[in-house]
Amino acid sequence: MWVLLTGIVLLVCAADATPIGGRTVPNFGKMYHVKGELSLPHSEIKEPFEAWYDLEGNRSRIDYRNGKVRTYLIGNDLDYGAIYTITPVTTATEIQAIKCFQLNGTQEGPIRPQAALPDLQGFEFEKMENYEGVLCEVWKNVTQVGHKKNTYRLWVTHPEGNDSPATPHCFEMVGFNTLLESHNDKYTIDYSHFSPQTESDIFIPSGGMTCEEFPDPVEEHQILANPIQDYVNTSPVSHAHRLFGPFKEKFNRQYESEKEHEERENYFIHSLRLVHSTNRAGLTYSLGINNFSDWSKAERARLTGGLLIPVQEKDTK
Repeated sequence: MWVLLTGIVLLVCAADATPIGGRTVPNFGKMYHVKGELSLPHSEIKEPFEAWYDLEGNRSRIDYRNGKVRTYLIGNDLDYGAIYTITPVTTATEIQAIKCFQLNGTQEGPIRPQAALPDLQGFEFEKMENYEGVLCEVWKNVTQVGHKKNTYRLWVTHPEGNDSPATPHCFEMVGFNTLLESHNDKYTIDYSHFSPQTESDIFIPSGGMTCEEFPDPVEEHQILANPIQDYVNTSPVSHAHRLFGPFKEKFNRQYESEKEHEERENYFIHSLRLVHSTNRAGLTYSLGINNFSDWSKAERARLTGGLLIPVQEKDTK
């Protein structure tokens, strides 16, 4: 059974750039090749990626961890498009076995190319600022859902003339919870290479492989199939947040207050990100969500006598 794929970040900013306050909203074009590194400070993780994007060809490809995991989003395959993920899998009987998983689009949720850059709708020019020695425009957007208030910033260099694509340098999200009155989330994407060109054969998955459905739990299929979508999306509520409900149900969680609920959800999000990023590294073990995934680092340290074990290995028996 295929799960409905919703909320995918489909496009970068529109092809026709719109002036705002005398500045033109950066336009990255309909085709590009970009390299970058996702940084998760809470988990001390840095994850390299490489992406190819072709809007008119209705296709994209994003590789993670220097090609250990490859995702192909092909909008013209089958009736409503498909995502193919080629990744190493470790089980009780196999270590780093290369497998292909497939997620089909539906009429309600067709597959579209996944951008590796944020959609700049709603962004406004903030200031000029040096980023790693380069004078950049800084574009800012603030969004809020409930108590979650996220501030997004994008550092770009703007070419002379409006016909050339802008060059991204860094994308940052800083999360603030108005109930907890604290900055409790942050991640950055540093872009190290950008080119408005791609090669057509880069979007063709390796031949000779039979693809199967993603493994359970079904709720995680969207993150497994398209990991970067949560990081370039500009909504405070991501696919990761939507997994907190099934987690609470599975482990019979009932929190004493709304404040505790917000705190536990935030710990869970950090644990989930750590699990998936670690599993994309192609190690000889895999991690999974467990009963302690909504605990803080301090709580887990007390449980283990100071040894930080945020998640446990999956039971592969």
